Amino acid sequence: MSFTPQSIANRLQGHPDLLKRFDEILNIVEASSGNVDKASEAEQLVIDQLRHLGNEVIHDWAVCKEKQKADEVLDSKGKIERNGKKNVKWNTTYGEIVVEEMIFIVNNHTVRPFSHSADLSSRCCSIPLERRIADFGADVPFGKVHAKIMEHYGISLPFHLSRTITERHAKKINELVSLKQDMPKVSAEVIIAETDGSMIPIVTIVPKTSAEESSDARKRRQLSWKEGRLSLAHKLGCIHPVFNATMGSTEETGDQLLDCAIQAGCGENSKVHCVGDGATWINEQVHRVFADQGSYLIDFMHLCEYLAPASKGCSPNDNLDWLEKQKSQMKAGNVADVIKALEPHMEAVSIPDKDAPVRRCHRYISNRLDQFDYKSAIEANLPIGSGEIESAHRYVIQKRLKLPGAWWLESNAQNMLALRVLRENGGWNNYWVDNYSYRQTA
Repeated sequence: MSFTPQSIANRLQGHPDLLKRFDEILNIVEASSGNVDKASEAEQLVIDQLRHLGNEVIHDWAVCKEKQKADEVLDSKGKIERNGKKNVKWNTTYGEIVVEEMIFIVNNHTVRPFSHSADLSSRCCSIPLERRIADFGADVPFGKVHAKIMEHYGISLPFHLSRTITERHAKKINELVSLKQDMPKVSAEVIIAETDGSMIPIVTIVPKTSAEESSDARKRRQLSWKEGRLSLAHKLGCIHPVFNATMGSTEETGDQLLDCAIQAGCGENSKVHCVGDGATWINEQVHRVFADQGSYLIDFMHLCEYLAPASKGCSPNDNLDWLEKQKSQMKAGNVADVIKALEPHMEAVSIPDKDAPVRRCHRYISNRLDQFDYKSAIEANLPIGSGEIESAHRYVIQKRLKLPGAWWLESNAQNMLALRVLRENGGWNNYWVDNYSYRQTA
């Protein structure tokens, strides 16, 4: 349809609510009221008017579309009966929309043509609104989402919607996760990879064992903690890592670490430098998934957590000087010298392990002799600390899954991890575009 000012005016005559709304918007543009002087006041007036305008536009679109779909049914072949009208309601970012819809009986089946074509169900939320709800629900407790929706969009929603919608999308995101395991030939020269665990509060509902037991699931809850494992990888010098997270096994964590590395640019000729604490499973998974391409280095601060207590037993009068000397020895690659410095001061076997810091330090280093090559890492300008993954735990996992009073079903915890990882990896917009044919525009 060609655009002319007269054609627009003629078309608006058929939409009196829109015509009135545009008149009010023009009054703001022309400052005709004369009582708005501050820019922020004018902006708020525009926001309010655009909210009303959006609601009216969607409502009028629905009225026109409902009539089109009803006419299509009436013009179709087959046994058709009118079956009255019902209201269809749904929530949008512009508020609730209510439209009266014609119901039909077609070939003995109830048909609601508008609801079907518009992909609507009773009191559902539009995809743009679901996107916003899930975005808030990924960051704050579900009970606070409704207040944020009210603050930013001026609409009131039931409390339960935030949890239902966020967890539904989190579940779908987790189901879409697919790990890459085959390395390409073209690759980055050096990849930094790290993985570590963080304890997440988990609630388990114990099944009823007898008919007399309470049906109230809250009385059959068991609270515990389970490790959620986070992995990251990036090219040397890159500040934007690729993440993965799981509540699953160490083998699944290893597969995720490999996927992170491949997505970060790891290929057949890459060297993979891994840093982590002394957990045996990390070293095992690094060698399993990267083989000769990977090297594993104990985080230097974790080593110091053993050296520092041992220093008081080895040199009680100048333990700080002794500690600094051993740290320098470790960075210089003289691991054997550090072990020798510990040996004369090891506690008797009869002393409990918790009271024997020198013995614990000696055992810690001796059992990991191939994991302290700080000298080579420093010379190659590679990190010797795992602070990156430990920091990531706070903003990827703990910021949402370790809030006070928050306890998760394990499946929901896994789903929320997948959701938060997707956002950290920059895949949030692609999720909505690829799965809902929806794109947020400026």
